[in-house]
Amino acid sequence: MTAASSATGGKTMVYNTILDMEGESDDEETKDEISFIQICTFVCLALALIMDNASYYMKEPFFPVVAKEVGVSEAEIGIIFGVHFLVALLCSPIVGKFIPVFGTKCVFLTGLGIGAATDVMFTLVKDSPSRTSFFVAALSTECIAAVGSAAIDTAALAIVAQVFPTNVGKMVGMVETFSGVACLIGQPMGGFLYEFGGYELPFLTFAFITAVCLVINFLLLPSSKNNETTTGSIWEMIGMVDIYPICIFVFIVSFSDGFLQPILALKAQEFDLTAGYVGGMFLLQGAVYTLFASMCGCVADVNGSIFNKPMALAGVFIITVSFLVMGPSPIFPVQTKQYQMFGLYIGLSFMGLGLAMTYVPSYPELISVATDHGMLNDLRTQGIAAGLTMAVYCCGSFLGPIAGSLAYQYFGFAISTSAVSILFLFCSVLVSTFYLFRTLCKT
Repeated sequence: MTAASSATGGKTMVYNTILDMEGESDDEETKDEISFIQICTFVCLALALIMDNASYYMKEPFFPVVAKEVGVSEAEIGIIFGVHFLVALLCSPIVGKFIPVFGTKCVFLTGLGIGAATDVMFTLVKDSPSRTSFFVAALSTECIAAVGSAAIDTAALAIVAQVFPTNVGKMVGMVETFSGVACLIGQPMGGFLYEFGGYELPFLTFAFITAVCLVINFLLLPSSKNNETTTGSIWEMIGMVDIYPICIFVFIVSFSDGFLQPILALKAQEFDLTAGYVGGMFLLQGAVYTLFASMCGCVADVNGSIFNKPMALAGVFIITVSFLVMGPSPIFPVQTKQYQMFGLYIGLSFMGLGLAMTYVPSYPELISVATDHGMLNDLRTQGIAAGLTMAVYCCGSFLGPIAGSLAYQYFGFAISTSAVSILFLFCSVLVSTFYLFRTLCKT
């Protein structure tokens, strides 16, 4: 039995790419072959997730400015960014349900194809003749792109749990490292390409690279067909009260990131910073996230995941403090422009650490809770858990940009970030009380 089949209740996994595992071989050969498959899988996931996330993030340094030039309001900009995650929120549970039917590779490649196509479609948005048509075109294109992202992200989590069954936390951390790399290359490249070649160049560049990535994944990514089980459903998982603190963690991560997307570039204009410098600010957050994601994944797999909950709670606290510093909050006496810019960089740095500590242990903890409640650790459960994780993530990512745009428009940057800090502090106290109550009940 292979490592992949042991994670699916002993069911046979059939690989049908150039990496096919055919026939019976001795144990040592099988181990080597599985190891090679895992390496290829990791490389494919890394490439695909970098391009998927980078294609979304690369718009942040310049798209809000372009949209404002044609008369789109801050709230409408937030809707354009946020609708991506509303559509992904609706699609992710559906994708998770049908992953055992169509296979992880088919779903994954379909998402990449949609991503490349929508990057090309975005080049036409600027040619819209009016403010309304620009808004509708951008909104429609982002909705289509969201379907592709939902397919990629949900399938990626299922692939990790399927191919790396004994190191889910570590591998999620490593995969999230490359999501951080997406921030490292996406936002700065978007800003620099926009300054160098105008609006179309960033989208065409990323469309071409994503298409190349699609071909590489088609050739190397091992696909598996798994006989779907009839046990377990998303409704069964939703009925487990222990999953809700995990969902709060995931929501906080995505809401935090989404809240800043439409307004950080507008805040940076107060300091006369170019799109390239705005990309560099996002680069700082992504660099810290990338640095710590793998470390958090290793901690998540230690001693039966006993550190997952404390690590996530500590991450929420760090995110809370980072929002206070970024504002800067009115509670700080010094409010000079130099101090405000310094606070932005410090806050973004700490936010990268907090996001990694909160998000990375969430998916393996969700699978652990599901199996503790009697669900099998098979592809169906992994797909449902992946779909639920991405649905909650997308919910926060949808509400974040809208809340950020509205709060910035009516209250300004400092008051808005301070309000988010208060909200997250309340959530951390609520979750801590829940875990304390559950621990006392068990003892």
